[in-house]
Amino acid sequence: EVIPNPAAYDKLKMDDIVSLCKRRGFIFPSSEIYNGFAGFFDYGPLGAELKKNVKDEWWKTFVTRREDVVGLDSSIIHNPTTWQSSGHLDGFSDPMVDCKETKLRYRADQLFCAPVNLLEG
Repeated sequence: EVIPNPAAYDKLKMDDIVSLCKRRGFIFPSSEIYNGFAGFFDYGPLGAELKKNVKDEWWKTFVTRREDVVGLDSSIIHNPTTWQSSGHLDGFSDPMVDCKETKLRYRADQLFCAPVNLLEG
């Protein structure tokens, strides 16, 4: 039986995980030897398998098993004219709501569909 050691996670840093993944060939920053390109990654053999398995499970859970959802696979890299036409460059903004009690910020659309818990009393 494996007994987890919670204290082990206190010493673990993201840089350690990234270093391990690079050493084992899971994932690399794209064009790393040329200073990379932020947000783009290359996957080694094990990383490609892991990515495929995660994507397949996600697809089964959120697309295949639901009758109210259909799948779509499209590029997020678009001609800048697309972003201009959609309003993402000039006037796009998410209305935010500040909670005075908790000092947290929420997108208004997240609050619209959020469950409400009423306190008794």
